[in-house]
Amino acid sequence: MAAAYHAPYLGVAYYPEDWDVSEIDSDIAKMKEAGINTARIGEFAWYKMEPEPGRYEFGWLHDVVDRLGAAGIAVVMGTPSATPPRWLSKLYPDIMQSDENGIRKQHGGRRHCCSNNPHYREYSARIARKLGEEFGRDEHIIGWQIDNEIYTDVGCFCPNCVGKFAEYLREKYGNIDNLNRAWNLNLFSQAYDSFADIPTPARAWVNPHHKMEWKIFHNSCHIDFVHMQADILRPLTDAPIGTDTMPFRRMDYRHMTEKLDIVQFNHYNTEANLWNAAMWMDHLRTLKDRPFWVTETATCWNGSVDINQDLKPEGFCRANSWMPLALGGEANMYWLWRTHWAGHELTHGSVLSSSGRPMHIFHEVQRLSREYALAADFLQNTKVKTAAALHYSALNYNIAGEQSVLNTLTYDKAVSSFYCPMICQGLRPDMIDARQPLDSYKLIVSPMMMTLEEDDLAERMAKWVQDGGVWVVGPMSDIRTEIGTKYTDRPYGMLEKLCGVRWKYDIPDRKHYLHAVWKDGTPFGECDWYELFEADEDALVTVTDGYSSAEGLAPVIMKNIGKGAVIIVGALMSEENRRRILTLACERAGIRLPEVSGDSILVCPRAGEGREGVILVEHAGRGGTYRCEKPMLDLLSGKEYSGVITLAPYDVLVLE
Repeated sequence: MAAAYHAPYLGVAYYPEDWDVSEIDSDIAKMKEAGINTARIGEFAWYKMEPEPGRYEFGWLHDVVDRLGAAGIAVVMGTPSATPPRWLSKLYPDIMQSDENGIRKQHGGRRHCCSNNPHYREYSARIARKLGEEFGRDEHIIGWQIDNEIYTDVGCFCPNCVGKFAEYLREKYGNIDNLNRAWNLNLFSQAYDSFADIPTPARAWVNPHHKMEWKIFHNSCHIDFVHMQADILRPLTDAPIGTDTMPFRRMDYRHMTEKLDIVQFNHYNTEANLWNAAMWMDHLRTLKDRPFWVTETATCWNGSVDINQDLKPEGFCRANSWMPLALGGEANMYWLWRTHWAGHELTHGSVLSSSGRPMHIFHEVQRLSREYALAADFLQNTKVKTAAALHYSALNYNIAGEQSVLNTLTYDKAVSSFYCPMICQGLRPDMIDARQPLDSYKLIVSPMMMTLEEDDLAERMAKWVQDGGVWVVGPMSDIRTEIGTKYTDRPYGMLEKLCGVRWKYDIPDRKHYLHAVWKDGTPFGECDWYELFEADEDALVTVTDGYSSAEGLAPVIMKNIGKGAVIIVGALMSEENRRRILTLACERAGIRLPEVSGDSILVCPRAGEGREGVILVEHAGRGGTYRCEKPMLDLLSGKEYSGVITLAPYDVLVLE
């Protein structure tokens, strides 16, 4: 990597293959005018790189990289495996994915090939190797992006995938008797005589464990496809290697990034749900010990052949672009630099229009470039600092996705129901998976961890609580094994034993028959679900009436265990109640909540290298206030603040 290129990176996706060579210098000049210092290129240009089998043409690409580099613009190079050329699908029609009816996809889109197909893998490996040989030591290349937005929907049903799925199950379960027993296939006479007998889970009332394994299998195949390319590139380059991911929770991003150097993330959230992108960033920063990159976000709206979003308020682009840096990233890149003039996504928002003229947000991009430079030293020498965490797990998402218990409760809804009140109260949680080390946290919230068997999480959480941690356990947690089955000898895997409580039964109550009160007599309000325990002096909430056998039972209990505590939350309740529980948990954990008003200010404490401060981002256009505990300097404006600060809609302050 050339020493001239330094984070933070303000970048764009650029497609020089779409434009006449005479346009390139003008585009680069306007990038400089906008303050852009990074360009992502190459991700969809396989045909221009390899116009026919084995004939590689990289001269045009070297020319673009050299021109960008000469202008001081760094390059992220993409491998083009998401868009194989037509000659490849003509040579090997079987590279295209098959649906559940055996019908193959047609050429003309992207990510429409089977990640398990040997021909597709062979040619994807070849082009990745050739790119690495050509550009791996190029001084202008600061990073690599493998493929594009790889994830599983329903999966590929080609014979190759069906055969590999059977082998995946054989490796996991050992023999068919183990699988039949684990999935309870005596039910409905579903038992199989061999792994080869197991069909695809297509259009039928299929065993939920079968469906879950099918989706996990396909995600693991995509991960293997990405890792294959990373293994090829690694000896050819010193620049960090990643793959640009989308927010799809079925994918195990810890597993995905194991063989990668950097986490890359694409999102297109609006002012209505920008908090959701923040939640993802709170997760992604935990996966690697280096800042992540937002590789795609919109300057304005999303669109393909029509525009499916609207004008975002002035300042939104600034808040959206500051959020990744505040939350532990070092790059924010826009999709795209210049709107396509024909074909797919020709209505998508951009920095320049198809005619090369600046869009309405151009001045915000220029401002961001100046502000990134002002805060660069602080950003590079500090990291997000937090003592709180929130559990999320791809395995738990997949279990809940096939057996959600309540059809009104999705895994996303369960996680966000605790994440939103946490950030509204000024907490900055890491969103951690089951493999994350626990020692740095004082408070951990598990909104819906249906299984705790993943990576010995149950044992590690028990020890962490004994050592002083405070654990808030949400509804429907610890109720499944690692493959999604129930326990037959107890309702929970470990909660009853750890806390010394006894579960009585679960009650769905969407008609709100039951009534309950807090220990101080305050009404608890309506709940859609109750997990009820025998009450004792540690009950925080007790059922008063509505069903005689439920009266006197407790849906919320706090138990002191060793040096720590567990708060079992067995109710799907109001946000007001969740805030009350979180406040109690913070007090017990010794976490001081900042003084923040409103519900739309991201509070991002940062520290490192003897420096400390906080970045504030107003993310929803409603404004609010924050109280400084001591005088602080805003690195963007040079203004000193003390006491209560008022933030305008989409305001950003970098306080040290």
